[in-house]
Amino acid sequence: MGVMSMFHLLQLEGRLQDNLELLITPLLLLILLVVVLQRFGCRKSQKLPPGPWPWPVVGNLFMLGESPHIALARFAEQYGPLVYLRLGSTHTVVASSPALAKEFLKTQDHVFQARPASLAFNIMTNNSSMGVISGSALRHVRRICVNELFTTKRLQLFQPMRTTEINAMIKDIYVEAQDDKVIDLNFKLSSISTNNITQMLFRKRYCGVGTNQRETRWFKETVDEMFHWYGMFIIADYIPYLKWVTKLQGIDASLQALHTKLSTFLRQIIDEHRRNPNVVDKYRVEDFVDVLLTMPQEDGTGHLSDDTIQAIITDMMAAGLDTSYVTLEWVMAELLRHPDIMKRAQEELDTVVGTDRLVSESDLQHLPYLQAILKETFRIHPAGPLLVPHRSIQPCQVEGYNFPTNTRLIVNLWAMGRDPNNWEKPLEFDPDRFMQQHPEIDVHGHDFELLPFGTGRRACPGRPLGILFVQIVLGNLLQSFDWTLPPNLQQEPMKLDMSETFGLTLKKTQGLCAKAHPRLHPHFYH
Repeated sequence: MGVMSMFHLLQLEGRLQDNLELLITPLLLLILLVVVLQRFGCRKSQKLPPGPWPWPVVGNLFMLGESPHIALARFAEQYGPLVYLRLGSTHTVVASSPALAKEFLKTQDHVFQARPASLAFNIMTNNSSMGVISGSALRHVRRICVNELFTTKRLQLFQPMRTTEINAMIKDIYVEAQDDKVIDLNFKLSSISTNNITQMLFRKRYCGVGTNQRETRWFKETVDEMFHWYGMFIIADYIPYLKWVTKLQGIDASLQALHTKLSTFLRQIIDEHRRNPNVVDKYRVEDFVDVLLTMPQEDGTGHLSDDTIQAIITDMMAAGLDTSYVTLEWVMAELLRHPDIMKRAQEELDTVVGTDRLVSESDLQHLPYLQAILKETFRIHPAGPLLVPHRSIQPCQVEGYNFPTNTRLIVNLWAMGRDPNNWEKPLEFDPDRFMQQHPEIDVHGHDFELLPFGTGRRACPGRPLGILFVQIVLGNLLQSFDWTLPPNLQQEPMKLDMSETFGLTLKKTQGLCAKAHPRLHPHFYH
């Protein structure tokens, strides 16, 4: 090739590069202009709260990272307790103060009464989930839950079952303690929580002596898969026009397969109950499926459909299987790090209950320090760090800002519980704050500083059971045993790993293990 030809090629390449640079520069300016207009034009016209800049298409989605509760807390520190985000194409407002929680969940409760669309919940419950339905259908299902399932009378009927499960757990721990074993508390607490829920729902045990190991393994794998999908980020939930992406990823097919598997399992349970309507378990109490089969439809005629019953049971499994054991594991971890608090709780138990009988559910109302310990755990380690999102059904105004219909609401309980504006020394585990400074605060949804079960129309209907269960299990664990960390941590308990893993619930990353030392007469453990 001649010198002149080479020269012309170099000139051509240079011109192409110059042209590309000329094209790239305005393209980047155009993208920047779109972002600026999205941020300032939209905010100016709609008067939205401050928040971080959204990227085109995805908005602020990828700013949340693996720990959204922490990322949102940092946004609150930077922009204030009311933050606007655009998650994909979804308007989103994040509330991180009790006053704002009260405004959205009480004053504006009628506006934010709906739930955002969720591909996983829609497929898994065939669009019949309490998280999906709204209006009169939701009121009907909630009325059944509150007036028929989670009543004081029905919970009392299940007391013998809970006592039997707790006694079995205490006996297992005692046997292992006699052999000087380190107790896997994560396994013990998840097992008793699972049995508590499944026995109330459909008279089945899946953990412990007398269970079918193959059936247990299948149930655990299925439930773990359900929790995996419920806690997974799915792009179609935030950018609906990218729903085709989830199909290409195989997400729809995987969810449909799981739905079919779970639906077949629940249908068999319902059919078995329908074939034997008068059969009750050894405690002579109807389980929840028994009750649901007798409930009328919304219009008062016939009975609830099988799809509706399956959706209610699926919702209760999602809400109850993990939350209780996660709370119990966090509280035991804190007590192992603070043996003085554990000792004081045991002294209260010895004073109120004594050492010649085991603590019972009727004793719980007389154990204020035990209750304070659990309140403090709900504050600093909420099982659900972000309340299940709400969605507005009409435009509204809060704090002078305008929010359009279908605005997603996130309440950051984790941030509220660790905010120094709400609590003195918020990072310290100190149950005395609920004995002295704030004895009036409870967890029933009346005090917006502490909302582990939510409040208003979308409050968790299983709150009475959740509170009762964690209290009685904790009382038995503390009355029956002195607890210490494994030998490698006994001298430095504050080094216990307290890292969190975000998902449908906020779990302790490393399962909790401890040493148990019996503190009652041996006959109590048999």
